[in-house]
Amino acid sequence: MKVVLIAPPLMDYVEGILQPIAMDATRECPPYGIYLLASVLRRAGHEAVVLDLILQGSGRLSAFWPEIASCQLIGIGSSSLSWPTARDCINEIRRCRQDVPIVLGGIHATMFDAHVLATTAADFVIRGEGERSLCELCRCLGSGLDVRSVPSLTFKNSDGSIVRNPAAPKMTMDELSSLPVPDYGQIPSGIYSGLGVESSRGCPFDCLFCSTSYRRTWRGIQPERFVDRLEQVLPHIAQTRNAIVQIIDDEFSVKPQRAIAICQEIGRRGLRPKLVFDCRANDLLNEALVQAIAPYTHQFLVGAECGYDDGLRRVGKGTTIEKLEKAAVVLARHGIAAKADFSFILGLPWETRREVETTARFACRLYSKYGVRVLLQWYCQIPGSRLWQESRDSENVHEAQYDDYGFFRNLYLFRTGVQLTPREIAEVSEILSPVIALSSLLSPEKRLVEYANPEPIRRFFPSPLPGCRDGAGLARLREVAGIRDQETNHTPE
Repeated sequence: MKVVLIAPPLMDYVEGILQPIAMDATRECPPYGIYLLASVLRRAGHEAVVLDLILQGSGRLSAFWPEIASCQLIGIGSSSLSWPTARDCINEIRRCRQDVPIVLGGIHATMFDAHVLATTAADFVIRGEGERSLCELCRCLGSGLDVRSVPSLTFKNSDGSIVRNPAAPKMTMDELSSLPVPDYGQIPSGIYSGLGVESSRGCPFDCLFCSTSYRRTWRGIQPERFVDRLEQVLPHIAQTRNAIVQIIDDEFSVKPQRAIAICQEIGRRGLRPKLVFDCRANDLLNEALVQAIAPYTHQFLVGAECGYDDGLRRVGKGTTIEKLEKAAVVLARHGIAAKADFSFILGLPWETRREVETTARFACRLYSKYGVRVLLQWYCQIPGSRLWQESRDSENVHEAQYDDYGFFRNLYLFRTGVQLTPREIAEVSEILSPVIALSSLLSPEKRLVEYANPEPIRRFFPSPLPGCRDGAGLARLREVAGIRDQETNHTPE
């Protein structure tokens, strides 16, 4: 069977033009799931064609009509963020072909299978992991068998009703280890920054704001088998812009001894990958782990989230601000603090200006004292988290709000989460302005304090950050701070 797999980009209107935004504008990494499913289908004897619209930089399918016209099944994978583009793809396909079955996958379709089938011309949804179910769906469709045997499948019955087959058990560690690696061989050179590889699936934690799949479950590939997979990906790394390998795990460091064993195996084989990954702050207190990952680390994200202990407790991070700061101390001691991005959320639903300012000041302290990079992001109502579900249960939000472009700019949607007034948000921005400006002076090639007013506030209540883009203002800050054009060393106290 010939299967076309489509990866729609995250898009929105910018100055009236629909274009890729955020990570899909910079093309950090190919869509791992689509390329992996293509390899799985090929191993099962099917012909799989990947239409990587992120690579193309557009949601249009017109360049691929010959492939669409000759296939027997079309699969579209989507997150909530790229769902509007996925809907456009479905509509465009149906204008060309009414007969071809369309199956949807990804977290958005998994969460809202009945809604997406009721509101689009798609035929099926595979909920959760698709490696086994997609092959079984192909077998049934190709042989004319009843699809009721396909695990984790939701479909439209002949009378229009929605049928949900029982869910398949999660893939075991051995099954994950035995999957083929994504076939990156056909990706053009110089488009993506790096390539993805998976060492584990799921997360044992359940943070209140998190919309990641498979929370409270974690399955890790054995170190040697993961490095086998890494070696299979590395020959393709030269075709990327920056030759980085992104470990796409929710948390690479969940089992520190396993992460150490992976690094040791990488060293034994004489490999020198530049790794990008996510890491827990508590795990970084293990100096043996930091020492092991340091030689291979290009960049990593630490989900710090809050700058006060009550907030950390409420979101379920299982850490404290003392441990967050100690992690920064350890990173500075081992010389990799500058490769760490400490990510914070501003404006969680219970927060007042006081809590937001506390988080902002704590984040800036970590940057100024230890040299870590800090990312300050306003809370956004993304489906899948317990916070979002609480809002959905209160009938403040609905999954239909994510059907159309522009929900990033939707003031109502923003205000259902963040309780600060536009004036208070502007005042927080004023507090951050000097730190942002100084960080830009110290490191003009890479912003070490990332912050922006939330898009809905910028749109309806424009208030630019004072001094951040003003050359004279930066000059005055340079003079007051006594900054010269030299490197600034950050050392822990």
